[in-house]
Amino acid sequence: MTVVLTHFPSPYQVELFNEIDRQRPGQLHVVYLFTQAADRQWGGIPITHRHSYLDSGPTPAAIETAITEADFVVFNYYNDARASRLIRMRAASRGAWCFWGERPGYRFPLLARLARFCRLAALRSGEQPIWGIGGWAVDAYKSEFGSSRTYVNLPYYSNLDRFQHARPRFRDDEFVFLFSGALIRRKGVDLLAAAFKRVAAEIPRVRLKVMGDGALLAEMKSLLTDVAGVEWVGFKDWEALPSVYASAHCLCVPSRHDGWGLVVPEGLAASLPTIATDRTGAALDLIVPRSNGWVIPSGDETALLQAMRQAARLDEAAWQQMSSEARASVAGHSLPAGATRFLNAVDAALGQRPGAV
Repeated sequence: MTVVLTHFPSPYQVELFNEIDRQRPGQLHVVYLFTQAADRQWGGIPITHRHSYLDSGPTPAAIETAITEADFVVFNYYNDARASRLIRMRAASRGAWCFWGERPGYRFPLLARLARFCRLAALRSGEQPIWGIGGWAVDAYKSEFGSSRTYVNLPYYSNLDRFQHARPRFRDDEFVFLFSGALIRRKGVDLLAAAFKRVAAEIPRVRLKVMGDGALLAEMKSLLTDVAGVEWVGFKDWEALPSVYASAHCLCVPSRHDGWGLVVPEGLAASLPTIATDRTGAALDLIVPRSNGWVIPSGDETALLQAMRQAARLDEAAWQQMSSEARASVAGHSLPAGATRFLNAVDAALGQRPGAV
């Protein structure tokens, strides 16, 4: 039995864990710290894997037993006192376990490092594997925890099949940029609004669709109030995403920091050339500049403007080529492939144990 301790059942994780359970039935138990996250609006999707929740009170003894007696435990979250205690319990049991995380360090990096030092003390003092969610995360953990242990690049996966039906079409009269995500500073939406205002003054055919909600909505609307061609789509739940992607020509992901950024493989799967930053894990792993998109410096409005200019000035043949390259670039980034990669990492970790069969 493999036990995973994670934050809450986001649709992305639920999909992956359901597929892992489908490939190896009855061998996965996911423990969610919370039933839902207060700052996320996603609707739920059916959970078909074995699971438990810890937000109803003290940690049940049955969960503690599962953590200490499982064949393997994956800790996907540490910034919680209960998670930290369960990590210590697993370490004391001397059973096999690993930490699986995004690249840390956006807000208060020194304080965050201190928190990891305390709550991941058992990881620091041992040789457990670390699974980084993307190569950018692996590099960060190697820098912090040393290179002597095993590292695995194991990004998040979601069902990209639904985006295969998205068929964006080139149009001479308009070129639509799409943003999908929370309207917060970390996502760089203030930079997007400023850059789009400038590019719209130069290239009147450009349009902007903003899909999402958040604290900077009013600020963005104020900045773009006199700019034509802006559509405020609002929050869209899971099943509505592909049709919005299909209505665009280029995805913009101007994040100041995004540990992975699932919108990047979504946009690529929907055949959208994608502009993203060098502090977005998925962009670093999946985007080949000027082939399927652009990777620009984080926090750089001018670089974002230049990439948007280049995208909007593509002729039909060039855009079609980038569109085809975008979809092809994530052909192997499927949900079944991700589940198999997860299970292979578990098997490899168990095989490294002394006396393992």
